Amino acid sequence: MFKFDKKQEVYEVGGVKFGGQPGEYPTVLVSTMFYARHKIVTDEDKGLFDKAAAETLWNTQVELSDATGNPYVNQIVGETPEAIRNYIDWFLGIDDKTPFLIDSSAGEVRAAAAQYCTEIGVANRAIHNSINASIEQDEIDVLAESDVEAAIVLAFNATDPTVKGKLDILEVGGSGQDKGMLQIAKECGIKIPLIDVAAMPLGAGSGATIRSVPTIKGKLGLPVGGGYHNMASAWDWLRKFKKTQPDPKSIYMPSDIGTNLVAQIAGSDFLLYGPIENVEKVFPAVAMVDIMLGETAKELGIEIAVENHPVNHLT
Repeated sequence: MFKFDKKQEVYEVGGVKFGGQPGEYPTVLVSTMFYARHKIVTDEDKGLFDKAAAETLWNTQVELSDATGNPYVNQIVGETPEAIRNYIDWFLGIDDKTPFLIDSSAGEVRAAAAQYCTEIGVANRAIHNSINASIEQDEIDVLAESDVEAAIVLAFNATDPTVKGKLDILEVGGSGQDKGMLQIAKECGIKIPLIDVAAMPLGAGSGATIRSVPTIKGKLGLPVGGGYHNMASAWDWLRKFKKTQPDPKSIYMPSDIGTNLVAQIAGSDFLLYGPIENVEKVFPAVAMVDIMLGETAKELGIEIAVENHPVNHLT
């Protein structure tokens, strides 16, 4: 719980603000939909899914945001251009303002989504996920020609998972790239870089993951976040241990949610918390930590920037 000397940038996408001093703004929560083996999806190539179930999940997140004051973003994952277009169309039909991540394991799908968002006039709500060391020129070219101005910039360094390695990949390059990810982001036309610290497994860089949060914010002044729940999902011991217990989920979920809270207290501005099904577990916990951060911010002379902050809304 601290205050950075360096000016902290605050970016706005679709009415949601990212960045600032710890506690100044409520933490942004990013849910994931249509991920691999998501039960609501019936055809991942065509993007067919149970729309009623999807809307119920989304409405639950909206309700919990209203209750806590924590803003939210949707991470839309698609494995084909057709699928991701269908998912985007559905989302736009039920929500006319919330920003969304366009995500895929395939660069050509991400590029197609950026192009589609530009064509239909919603690029101002789209956040490209992500600018990373494996990005290819075709994706860079499409992004540069698109109207998408926000992107997750991934600090994953395949050869060096340390804090220094993460900074190097952002500023200098590496892992096959001779430019830093932030420079590549500029070449893609990105004006709103949101840094993902690239969560590493326990025992293989998880400590550096958390330490990089205040380090990157302190050095660059940019909004920082990550998919910290991946640290728990990649924990071999926990995966094996939970299977020996009568209620595996009750064993697993505290660690899943806990990874987010540790990063949050270290200054993380946004949390890619994973499957939207976990929404009811993550929102109250994150709001609790935001109250602590908000109280500390006030003590350090930081003005709470929004009225609907958990420190004001829930105390």
